[in-house]
Amino acid sequence: MGSNRLFWPQETMDEWIVEEKATIEDDILKIADEGHRYKLAQAVHFVADVGDETDPYKFVGRVKELETLTEMGAEHYMDSVLIEDSAYKVVPGFTGEPVIEVVQKSAMKSGDISGAVMTQAGEDGDSEDTELLAKFLLDNL
Repeated sequence: MGSNRLFWPQETMDEWIVEEKATIEDDILKIADEGHRYKLAQAVHFVADVGDETDPYKFVGRVKELETLTEMGAEHYMDSVLIEDSAYKVVPGFTGEPVIEVVQKSAMKSGDISGAVMTQAGEDGDSEDTELLAKFLLDNL
């Protein structure tokens, strides 16, 4: 079973950056209001088979990362993907896999809640939600 990923069209990402709703550093997207972070990979959303409309790869409606398509021998340009004799219309964008900080087991065993949980936002480990999560983990693990 694959990991949980989200897809954002390139157009949406461009708007978020211009409006300062999100930032990208290296390959990490950080959504400003929520503080959520995602590891990005270039991808496309397949919207139509524009060749013979048989969709032999069953890609219409799916999202595929460019790395996977390259491994398959596919060619991607702008809003098109060609795979052997099949042609698809796509929406370029990015997939994002949630970045979850590692819980430090040594800190949990010693009862040091502040060191046990690191939030996705990262900088302010003092939030009430963090404390509640840490207490839950300590009580139940």
